[in-house]
Order: sequence, then structure tokens, then C-alpha cells
Amino acid sequence: MEPSRWSKLPSDLMQLVFERLGFADFQRAKSVCSPWRYASKRSSPNNQTPWLILIPEKGKDHCLLFDPEENEEKLYRIKNLGVNFANSNCLATYGSWLLMQDDHQYNILYVLNIFTCEKIDLPSMKSQLSIVETEDDMFLVKLDNNRDVLIWFDEKTKDYVVIWIIQPRFLVYSRKGDKFWKQIELFNFNDDMVYKDHNLYLYSWSRDVKVLDFSQDIPRQVFETQVKYDYSSKPEDVFYYDAPDTRVWKIKTENLVVRVTGEVLRVKSIVLGNSDAWSFRIYKMDSSNSKWEKLDSLGDEEAIFLDLGITVRLANTSQGVNGNSIYFSGNHNNYCDSDLGRFWSEKDILIFNLGTQEIEIPHPSIFSSVQLSNARWFVPNFKQM
Repeated sequence: MEPSRWSKLPSDLMQLVFERLGFADFQRAKSVCSPWRYASKRSSPNNQTPWLILIPEKGKDHCLLFDPEENEEKLYRIKNLGVNFANSNCLATYGSWLLMQDDHQYNILYVLNIFTCEKIDLPSMKSQLSIVETEDDMFLVKLDNNRDVLIWFDEKTKDYVVIWIIQPRFLVYSRKGDKFWKQIELFNFNDDMVYKDHNLYLYSWSRDVKVLDFSQDIPRQVFETQVKYDYSSKPEDVFYYDAPDTRVWKIKTENLVVRVTGEVLRVKSIVLGNSDAWSFRIYKMDSSNSKWEKLDSLGDEEAIFLDLGITVRLANTSQGVNGNSIYFSGNHNNYCDSDLGRFWSEKDILIFNLGTQEIEIPHPSIFSSVQLSNARWFVPNFKQM
């Protein structure tokens, strides 16, 4: 075929081609000519596989990206993200968007697209809920636990919502166009939350799930389970005895996950102090919405993103990505205990295989070559690049 005719390929054929390309080939192909670039904007990969974003130590204005599907252990550098990025902490991700907080003035929050460098400033939080400030104008609430904060972003409409739980029974949120944060009283102690399809899923200490509909101006409750779990009656959730007079710490964290199908899962992680081991249990809600049932497998074509609270379907052709697994980082568990002799930090990136019940440290050579301050799994969106 003559070179000039490559630019005249049917648009539907080009779209099929782009949807089968990995990141590197996608970027090369869209640079061939303007028709190809136009076709790339109408396409996105069908297979949404997890990537890693590696954020270097403070003071650096770049981040590193790693695609586990590529055969070579190659890092992509996103440069010139700005002075603000160099002095900020990543709180949460959604698609290609990062929720960032200034590392010195905690009231400064913004949203950043790591591919386009588009930046959206969020309303200041200094006036919220009579928060006390120090003499040097420092906002006292530092959101360093991504279980307390989340972001959702619509690439087409540019609508977004940022939600964070400031106390177990209160949350505040900000949407596109808001000049101030709005507050909701929850009347329950909440431990985790997930946002999907304009619904906010809240997981309480009683193991109940409440759903708030955010599609309208005023969020409203549309669903709640009736588990009625008495948390105070289960002291073994903190520790247990494996032999007389021998106490072994069992630290548990429970996360809420919403599957692709909309089904709600409860994921319990357990750290055993005597073996420094990390294991997981998964439960699904029964048909009566009153009892959690154990789930042994997700199937080979589905994986959990624990930090994002969602599952992702994987194509049969995926390489370097494991189905029936839990992708997670140390961000989801902030426990540090001298008796455990281990601090699970935001630098820990791990995979738990539900079939073998074993933990895998992916691509150790990548992590040994970079000084990190933070690392997270995320699902990139190439469509707007």
C-alpha cells in the first residue's frame, strides 16, 4: 500500500486497531498522521489492566509509569509536572487523574491529569467545620490514608466529585462548579467507601453497606443492608492466642469492593505478627442483604484493585497481569506496631493470588532502582491524550 493511503483507512477499522494496542504502540501510532490521531481520540483499550504509578522522593517534578503487560521492564517518565507536584502528596487516583494535597499547607487540594498535565484546583478546606488552624496557617487535617478520601472523574463531561470522611460519622464532598465543600452527617461509624456509577457505597463498622445516590444536586440514600453485626462482641478481631500464654497479633482491615457487575464484596486483610504474613478473605452479600457469605474465587478473568475499591475484567490475552488476584499497596493499611516488627508503608506494592494464597512482589528490579515516596495501582485512560 502506498504511504499516502495509510491515512485513508476507514475510521472503524482504525478504531479496532487502536483498541488492540499497548501504551507504547498506541503513542507511536497516533503520531503517524492527523487522521490516525483523530482515530486515537475515539478509541481506548478494551483491556483495562493495572498500571503502576511510581512517585519519586519529594522535590521531584516527575513520576514514573510501569505497564506490567510489556515484556521489558521499562519505565515511562512523565516530566515537568510542576513545582506543586514536587511538593505534594498523592491521596487517591481515578483513571489518569490524581488527587493531590500540598505537603506544607494541607488545605490546598487539586486534581491533576498525569498525561495532559491539566490541573483543577479544589475549594480550600480552611473554613470547613471550624477546623482549628495553627499560627502559621497550617491546616491540621492531613489526609494520608486513602481509605478516607476518593475521587471520581468523567472524561467526557469533565464532571468530578471528591469525597472524604473527616470523622467516622461525617463526610464532605466537592463537585464540579462548587466553591465550597458540602457536608453530610451519616449517623453511623463508617470504615470505607467506594464511588461507582454516581453511587457512593459506604461500609460501616456494623458490616452494613449504605448507598447514596449522587446523580442529583442533593445526595439521597437509596439502599442499606441489614446485617446487624455487633463489633464489640468480637475481641479476636484484634488478637488471638495460638498457644497458652502466647499472644499473636492479628491486625485486621476491612475494605469495600464493588465488582464490574455491581455486586458488593467485603475484603478482609489479616496480618499475623508471628510470621509477618498477609492474607485475605472475600465475602459477598447473600440474596437477603442480611448476611455475608465467603467467596473463594473471582475467576481467572477478574482481579481486585483494593486501593480503588473495584474489580477489573482482564482479557484472555493479558500478559503479566493475574486474574483471581488482589492488587494492593501498603496505602490501604496504615498499621505500624513494634510487636509486629513490620511497617506496611505506601511504598509496598503487592499481589495476593487467591488460588495459591500467596503474596507476590511484582518486578522487584523496578523498585530496587527507584527511590520512592509513594506507589499506587491505577487504570490509565489513553483516550484524551
